[in-house]
Amino acid sequence: MLSNNLPETKELERNSSSAKKLSVIIPAYNAEKFLVKCVDSIANQTYPNIEIVIVNNGSQDSTPQLCEELKDKYNNRGFKIINLNPNQGINWARRAGVAASNGEYITFIDSDDYIDLEAYEKTIKILENNHCDMVQFGSNLVDLDGNVIKKWIREELTFNNPRDAYLYFLTYKTATYGVWDKVYKRAMFDNIDWLKISALEDFQILAQLFAKSEKFMTISNLFYYYVQHSNSTMHKASPNNSNQANSTAATDLVVNLTQEKFPELLPEAIWHRIVLYHINVCSAMDYSDKQIVKQNVQSLLTDYKRMSIELKKQGRKLYIAKKMRLKQNMKIWLLVYCPKLYKVYLTTRLKIHALTGI
Repeated sequence: MLSNNLPETKELERNSSSAKKLSVIIPAYNAEKFLVKCVDSIANQTYPNIEIVIVNNGSQDSTPQLCEELKDKYNNRGFKIINLNPNQGINWARRAGVAASNGEYITFIDSDDYIDLEAYEKTIKILENNHCDMVQFGSNLVDLDGNVIKKWIREELTFNNPRDAYLYFLTYKTATYGVWDKVYKRAMFDNIDWLKISALEDFQILAQLFAKSEKFMTISNLFYYYVQHSNSTMHKASPNNSNQANSTAATDLVVNLTQEKFPELLPEAIWHRIVLYHINVCSAMDYSDKQIVKQNVQSLLTDYKRMSIELKKQGRKLYIAKKMRLKQNMKIWLLVYCPKLYKVYLTTRLKIHALTGI
């Protein structure tokens, strides 16, 4: 059972009437080991007006009971529990959370992670003072004991139109494809296309958000704690994961969105399709089937050719983003100028991955 000790509420009650409500959406799937720490970090935020929305996504452990106990413990905060059964995947869980929430601001946190107690107050202050649609903060990758493994520090940047914000999303190495390190105005989620997929879920949602962001800022504060453990990727996915089909759906959406709204950025979008599709397909491919490997290599080479054509149309021999990783730029050069050599590299890389898992 959970302790009934409540956080201090006098200050919350005094200030909550003037502060706009923030809805914090937590998809939870078999989260019994982590959920309490996650919710504690939200319920004890210094920001006074928070609504906690837990989406129990078909959990088979004690997560449903924990949700009810946490609701009783933090009855001074708005608290909603949504039950999806069976598991609908994390994208559908977030969609359900947004639909059930009523905050003027929205953010997300994964159920095994936690956040600095001043994170939302400081981020929303920046969002409001600068009239932003969304603000991104930095994160820490930590182990189960809270030891920092890696710091994901964001540059202090401001983008004043959708095109520049979208270019940041596509090209900056400090951009992330997680929805959990940002606070958004609720209106940003109007008319968002939530694909029911279990790979690249965040990527396809963020593409749509960046494409409509009139003002977006990044701050360097390391507020979010992303916990690395044995199930830190598996528990966030649907039990029936088809990486290849899902990756295709997500990256197709982004390429089509780019062609519609920012056609001059199409090569960058296709490059993202190449990188992300390649990563996800490699993780699911049956390497013993040579025909499947051949088909996927051919599919990737088709994308490479299309990107090369788009570059030439725009009079750009080679796109090198200043903030992209050197390794990615080298791959772009190779695929544009030596596609046959890239095919050799890719085939070799797949074989190495099959043998070592690396």
